[in-house]
Amino acid sequence: MHLVKDLIDSRIVYYWVDDDGETKSPLLSTFTLAEHWWKEKMFARHQGLERRRSVIDRRSNNEKRRRMHENHPFASINPQGRRSTDKPPEVTFDLAASKLRRLAAG
Repeated sequence: MHLVKDLIDSRIVYYWVDDDGETKSPLLSTFTLAEHWWKEKMFARHQGLERRRSVIDRRSNNEKRRRMHENHPFASINPQGRRSTDKPPEVTFDLAASKLRRLAAG
């Protein structure tokens, strides 16, 4: 899935689309809500035994993770975690930027 940042009805929103461009999530008002929706969706797709009790990774504090890696670089082979949901998502398509530039231009 791909995260889209868009300007709709004069507000910035985030939503998830599949590879075909079909919208898979509701319009979400913040990046954090979009990240949480995605994590819930990924956990729901998992068919096997789930050992984690929470979708929130205990290592999700990126600042703490960065400090730990700087102070103890060999403590963890993979400081970002092994699962795709351990890494923060990135905006794939930023449609809001071009719309804001057009609005500013007149």
